[in-house]
Amino acid sequence: MKSFCCSTLLIGCIAALAAFGGTAGAEVVDKIAIVVNDEIITQGEIDQTLAPVYEQYRAVYYGDELMRKIEEARQKIIAQIIEDRLVLSEAKKQGITVEESEVDARIADTMKRFGSQTQFERVLAQQGMTMKKLKARYKEQIMSRKLIDQKVGGKVIVSPVEVADYYKAHFNEYIQPEEVQVRNILIRPRQGLEPEAAATLAKDVCDKAKNGEDFGELAKRYSEGPNAEEGGEMGYVKRGDLLPEIENTVFSLPEGQVSDVIQTSLGYHIFKVEAKRERRPRTLSEVRQDVEEAILREKIKGKLRGWMESLKKNGYIAFK
Repeated sequence: MKSFCCSTLLIGCIAALAAFGGTAGAEVVDKIAIVVNDEIITQGEIDQTLAPVYEQYRAVYYGDELMRKIEEARQKIIAQIIEDRLVLSEAKKQGITVEESEVDARIADTMKRFGSQTQFERVLAQQGMTMKKLKARYKEQIMSRKLIDQKVGGKVIVSPVEVADYYKAHFNEYIQPEEVQVRNILIRPRQGLEPEAAATLAKDVCDKAKNGEDFGELAKRYSEGPNAEEGGEMGYVKRGDLLPEIENTVFSLPEGQVSDVIQTSLGYHIFKVEAKRERRPRTLSEVRQDVEEAILREKIKGKLRGWMESLKKNGYIAFK
């Protein structure tokens, strides 16, 4: 049996990395969606948390029913993240402290789940994550867990049998969607670059990339996308993340290949697929922490309901 300090929204090691990485498309600019006391919730964070739910629902529902289910999930996710921020804000207010050794232990445990330090560092780099950001996120999680443990009044127990049963019952929620790691170059018509000239430039840049010139350097030199300085790196994207006129082309490209020029209302796009991940079920060992924390949320919900309502009543929550 395993004992935990608890939190209303505890993100597992893989989810914690994903929350910082990727993008919903080349033109998405993150923005503040909600302010909770002194904490902020960005639209990107909401979208990242909703992404696996959307992937699951779109395989079952369609049309208006899909939209209704997604909106219901979105509201639940927003409510959960708000509660998480309320707990974190209260933990800071009460001066809950976290030793560096506690964070280091969490990092070490996370690293074990990736098999090797090299694999761990590779995933960090792919997700656009730094060790500093990861440590800051884990510190916040530990602070929240300590405060919740005080309020619960003891440790909450989750047994291996409960974990296995929950995983079997919610198997479809732990599907790793098909993903591709891509770079992009965006060339926009603008003052001084008419559409015809922009199209010609895009074709020239595309030819350079297909002839072996470094795609990242070409992106830094020519791209007008928000990720140009990073060599056009977009991280891993899933189906539904990209514009429809781009998605089929990108997902059909083999690893290492460069697309033809794709024209959209935004301009002229060129993509390179760096790597691909096939759709597959994630094993229990991969998602064990996520499963444990899902069970914990259910177990502590009743015990913490009154306290959480007090935090909401006395807290500042503003939707932007």
